[in-house]
Amino acid sequence: MIGRKPDLVCIGAQKAATSWLYRVCQARSDIWVPPFKEVHFFDYKFCPENRSWIRAGLVRGVDAAIRRHTKNQPEQDPDYIAYLDRLITQPTHNGTWYKAVFSRAPARQLCLDVTPEYSTLPEDGVDFLAKFLREARFLYILRDPVARALSQLRMNLSRRKITPQSERAWMRHAKDPAILNRGDYKTYIPRWDAQFDDRRLLYLPYGQIGADPEGVMREIERFAGLEREDPWGLRRKVHVSEPMDVPEAVTAHFQEVFAPQYAFLRARFDASFTAQLGTSPSQTP
Repeated sequence: MIGRKPDLVCIGAQKAATSWLYRVCQARSDIWVPPFKEVHFFDYKFCPENRSWIRAGLVRGVDAAIRRHTKNQPEQDPDYIAYLDRLITQPTHNGTWYKAVFSRAPARQLCLDVTPEYSTLPEDGVDFLAKFLREARFLYILRDPVARALSQLRMNLSRRKITPQSERAWMRHAKDPAILNRGDYKTYIPRWDAQFDDRRLLYLPYGQIGADPEGVMREIERFAGLEREDPWGLRRKVHVSEPMDVPEAVTAHFQEVFAPQYAFLRARFDASFTAQLGTSPSQTP
């Protein structure tokens, strides 16, 4: 088993079409993706509070990959099953394991890691990543801060099968620190800017994916040095949050706490880019 490092890494943001990117790139002939979407190598190392759920998610991802293989292949490939078993055999989430994740990729294909949690790495984590992946290029999809937070809130509640019965209950969930953290562009973007210039780090506005997915794919192709392809699923929505009637007080809370993020984004990016970040807070479903 010869290991590889990824050539392309999508670092976020959560609830900003990273699953769409994974599925679309999975359908391309020139990109290889792991059998589960999120690898979590760097945040496992630098965000110890994530480790328990990362390990559980890895087991679920491998189990799902085995089920898909069993369902879709008349005869099981013992090498593929051995590869999957290796990925959940201790030790995991070290450098050798990370390279083993991409070991089945053909040499002609670029390897892609899509793990939105990477965008929230501490400074020493981004520094380590830059040294470990000296040749890789990075994608960072940015979404309107309030719209992203509302989507994360709905996802959290849906996954936990919770329907808040009062405004106070809604606000308790809205104040989850993880929601603020994963939309804290003001803190995290400067860390990535300090390590990578625009030849290696491409920012994409979330709204452009819905409006012009083909154009987004052309931009990614130019950035990654790929030939033109129009893979299956470009206009397909992935992981759409269940509709919920979120109280206006929750939206107002997010508008207040994320106000510094809007100021930062306007200062960091041009008006054309920020206009494409997605649905405005007052219109978010």
